[in-house]
Amino acid sequence: MITPERLKIQQKAFNWAKCSGLHDLVQPPPISFASELVGLIARKDTSRHLDIQAKKSDFSTRILPSHITATFQKWEVVTKEKMASLLDHDPRFPHYWSEHPRDKVYGANANAFSSRFSGFSICHPIYHENTML
Repeated sequence: MITPERLKIQQKAFNWAKCSGLHDLVQPPPISFASELVGLIARKDTSRHLDIQAKKSDFSTRILPSHITATFQKWEVVTKEKMASLLDHDPRFPHYWSEHPRDKVYGANANAFSSRFSGFSICHPIYHENTML
């Protein structure tokens, strides 16, 4: 379920990415926020369905409590999230990487392994446990 707060975060990210020209880099181009939201929810439901079939444990998104991310930001100068998704991305981090190239319509960077891991970042090991290990 998507909360009203998360929906506002998603719409703001979508509008920012559109104004920044990131939508021009995505094929096929986004039609609307609503159509992208439907695709995002469908992708999440498909992942959940595959998880149930594979009988893996705890594949759902894991969001760190806000007091923990605030501490990381304050004391460790964390400015990035790796392996996040729009559904669990903390908007207080100015940069995040998603495994889904389509998340560029929300301002995500794609392929966390294609860029250097410089500085401090939080990594969400939720998509492919074997890859993360």
